[in-house]
Amino acid sequence: MKVDSFKDLIKKAALNLFKEKGLNNVSTRDLNARLNISRSHMYHYYSNWDELKLDAIKKMLDDDVNDYFLKKKESDTGKVSEELLFFLDYLLPDAPSSHWILYLEIWPLSARDQRYAELIHANLMQWNEIVEDIITRGIEAGEFTSANSQVSARQIAAVLDGYSSMIILDYSVEKRALFLEEIFNFSLQLVR
Repeated sequence: MKVDSFKDLIKKAALNLFKEKGLNNVSTRDLNARLNISRSHMYHYYSNWDELKLDAIKKMLDDDVNDYFLKKKESDTGKVSEELLFFLDYLLPDAPSSHWILYLEIWPLSARDQRYAELIHANLMQWNEIVEDIITRGIEAGEFTSANSQVSARQIAAVLDGYSSMIILDYSVEKRALFLEEIFNFSLQLVR
């Protein structure tokens, strides 16, 4: 069994606090109380609070991509269009959650802080590459006919992001099902 390093434990605890209270509503004092450690102990692993916040957010973004690939591996998608639906279903929020609200909090930071902008951009590029790969394989299999998989991937990602923001703020099971159907139909129109 893998044992997390203490730095990883600090990062996970910080991320949990950010999800519970909001990114800007957590202090080093909160984290130290959660872990029952001294402030100097935390600074042994992180040079400052901003470095820890950024590292925790990076962990969340990386974990989401890794989780997608694990779940995709476990899924039983046959046709490429089914894989596209799986991708959309995975990324569309499936319940009101502090995890998704934290995503919304990160966006304004990325508009004002280059470090967050680079982190968000890298994550968006990962997701775009995944959907672009799905589209490219769909073209190769003769299931899709998109002239430009890169453009289609960006358009699908943008629509998915917009719908995700709406559902994070006003969630219902019915609305999610409707949104997923609309996004999937839109995506198929782009690639067929």
